[in-house]
Amino acid sequence: MVANPSPLVLAAEHTAHDAPSVTVALVNMPFAMVDRPSIQCGLLKAALTRFGHRVDVHYLNLELALTLGRAAYEQIAEHRSDELLGDWLFAVAAFGDRGDEEAYRAACPGVERTCARIGLSWDELCRLRREVLPATVARWAEGVDWGRYAVIGFTSVFEQNVAALALARQIKRRFPHVITVFGGANFEAEMGPEQVRAFPWIDYAVIGEADETFPALVNRLARGERGAGLPGVVYRENGRVAGDPAPGRVFRMDRLPDPNYDEYFETLFRLGREQLVGDYPPVLPFESARGCWWGQKHHCTFCGLNAGGMTFRSRSPETVAGQLRRLAARYHIANFQAVDNIMDLRYLEALFPALVAARLDYAFFYEVKANLTREQVRTLARGGVHSIQPGIESFSTHILKLMRKGTTMLRNIRLLKWAHYYGMRIGWNILCGFPGERPEDYDQQAKLLPLLFHLPPPSGAGRIWLERFSPYYADPSFPVRNKRPRRAYRFIYPEGVDLDKIAYYFDYEMDDTLPDEAYRPLQQLVDEWKARWNGPNRPLLVYQRAPDWLQIIDKRDPSAPRALALHGLEADAYEFCSDTDHSAERVASHLQERHGSDVTTAAVEAILHRLCRQGLMVHEDGHFLSLALPVNPNW
Repeated sequence: MVANPSPLVLAAEHTAHDAPSVTVALVNMPFAMVDRPSIQCGLLKAALTRFGHRVDVHYLNLELALTLGRAAYEQIAEHRSDELLGDWLFAVAAFGDRGDEEAYRAACPGVERTCARIGLSWDELCRLRREVLPATVARWAEGVDWGRYAVIGFTSVFEQNVAALALARQIKRRFPHVITVFGGANFEAEMGPEQVRAFPWIDYAVIGEADETFPALVNRLARGERGAGLPGVVYRENGRVAGDPAPGRVFRMDRLPDPNYDEYFETLFRLGREQLVGDYPPVLPFESARGCWWGQKHHCTFCGLNAGGMTFRSRSPETVAGQLRRLAARYHIANFQAVDNIMDLRYLEALFPALVAARLDYAFFYEVKANLTREQVRTLARGGVHSIQPGIESFSTHILKLMRKGTTMLRNIRLLKWAHYYGMRIGWNILCGFPGERPEDYDQQAKLLPLLFHLPPPSGAGRIWLERFSPYYADPSFPVRNKRPRRAYRFIYPEGVDLDKIAYYFDYEMDDTLPDEAYRPLQQLVDEWKARWNGPNRPLLVYQRAPDWLQIIDKRDPSAPRALALHGLEADAYEFCSDTDHSAERVASHLQERHGSDVTTAAVEAILHRLCRQGLMVHEDGHFLSLALPVNPNW
């Protein structure tokens, strides 16, 4: 943490008194999700109103969702694939029709599966692109008096970029005096300056975190000044890109305001809440930390998150609790989504126990590291964490080391096991394609997966994507060759745009990896796992306690259900290895305390290996973990 406020905070505080108040628009374009407001717009509105500016937030993503229908819109918004579909759909509205749809279809054959998932034919998708969306953008440009705003800010994350460019272009054509400002993840590093150079309807880009930079910029613009000299602000001057592209970063997290989501709920209820989100209440995004404490030490090789903002910064547990209380009271919603890349472990000690003590029924989504213990998972569950993304990624400890994940196969299984036991929804997948991987890494996982069918399956298994800002992209010591922007980009942006500078996803060749055929058995097992979980008889592996024995009920394979009884040393050893993995020596020590000193390590090791052969335990490096879950939900 820094000891003093940043120069940008001091500048904004200084100009708050001598800058006139102006009216600012913030725009949340498709394909942002509809079941939650934009935390970017919410934070920027709150920051600007601190300095007396009037701010309107336009949730045009909700309007398009109503036009397309919730199901189709959600499929596009949730879809992340090689096709970059969301940006491609708005390319005609932004840059005109080049008549290359069939070439895009041939270059990105996955779009056929996407059409089926969305429920549109290829011809319907093309009509959406050529006719519906250009007309929609024109209607948005004409239907709002954009000329009354001094500044219009566009947030651009994921596949919002081309939609935002399309609307900004039409606004500047109608109202040349209005100043347009772009920011967000799509404008990090060299991506921002290149878009300022390529698209003259962008007046300014804010690179990095805009909480302090954007209000300082608006204050200058309100006084009729330029944004020159502000860190992280770039613009055109004399036909060239000028400014300081060094990203702005916030360090005093507790000083940030609560996000303001008023317009989201006004728009949601005006357009029809049930039509847009159905029976489920919206979720409130909140932010308790930025950066990644693990990535500061060991940047996961495939991860492109955080760009230049890896330094971990978090709010105090007391500040987080106060923000949650105020947001819940303001919007009468207790469902929250943490946008943090990783949870601050302080919250396990100071935040969630306090929420339990206060008897609050909050519900949270959080991203967590996969090496949480059973007791830590229990603390989170009791505190309201109902959904997690733990970054499991693999059940091969060797591959996890190649990733720099800082966890193991056994720890990943432990997390999956206890998160499921405590009723959490778990989002995860299996990644492949790491330099240094071996055939046995996938053979071992293929043997392991059927033993885990009683636990929630991954969303899929496939090769890693090459992301800008990841070590695989940026570090030349890795064997990555022929890095080039994904094929879809050339069907989205016009000629003259340097795709190498604005792309976030890249095609590539990677040496020292296995061919696709090596992953197929694993992928087929993942498909089978998912199918069983979606079937009428979900797989099950549980144990029941009796005074001197355990009964294990195994329904992982519906064609061969079984019940087994464990007695004496077997039962005690199995239950002792349930919470976490233990070595045979540690298990023997535990059994000696209960059964006497004549229990030998060799006898215990024989028991543990027999349980492994029965598919009831797994082991690695001399450590053993039981797979069955307690049938009692209260342990």
